[in-house]
Amino acid sequence: MNKINILLFVSLFFTIAIISSCSSSTQLTNMYVAKDFKTEGFKKILVFGMAGKEWKKKVYENEFGTVFKKYNVETVVAWQVLPKGEQLTVETFEKYFKDQDIDAVLVTRETGESTEETMYGGGTSFVAMGFHGFYISTSPIYNVPAVVSEEKIIHMDTKLFETKEGKLVWSATSESYEPKSTSDVIKFVSLIVVDELYQEGFIK
Repeated sequence: MNKINILLFVSLFFTIAIISSCSSSTQLTNMYVAKDFKTEGFKKILVFGMAGKEWKKKVYENEFGTVFKKYNVETVVAWQVLPKGEQLTVETFEKYFKDQDIDAVLVTRETGESTEETMYGGGTSFVAMGFHGFYISTSPIYNVPAVVSEEKIIHMDTKLFETKEGKLVWSATSESYEPKSTSDVIKFVSLIVVDELYQEGFIK
């Protein structure tokens, strides 16, 4: 392998490394915080996951429940109480959860997926040759190929309601890039969301 081919290989290697480092990341967008709402921190939260498949609903609720417990917040996961197929409404909340001293409800759902293309690299460069490169004007020019990365993005929407008046106090959408699985998505989303709720003072 000659020197130019080696440099091309190294260039592609670092480009791929950059792409890989961007994968499996999650970020929150479109965040809303009810600034006029004051709380000393919710102590008991009902977690409700909206999903077409029952196993996904359980993953959503279980992951959030696990993370909340790490912040010493008592949680109730809806699938353990609500009969299968029933949705969370004012009526079902009153029927199944009224006497459980729940002071907030977190609702999370997947809103869809999309793809995003990003181009890395491309253009021309020089190969330094001779003693300390000599003069760059004497170095040959070669083309650096561009690498196009297509990433899958999973979008989720999460909302937090207080139960006294049913008021929305916090919400955000999330974007998870190149997740390996549904569990991977909700694991990162739940960690980021619960930490944000802690930073905003909704949990202590």
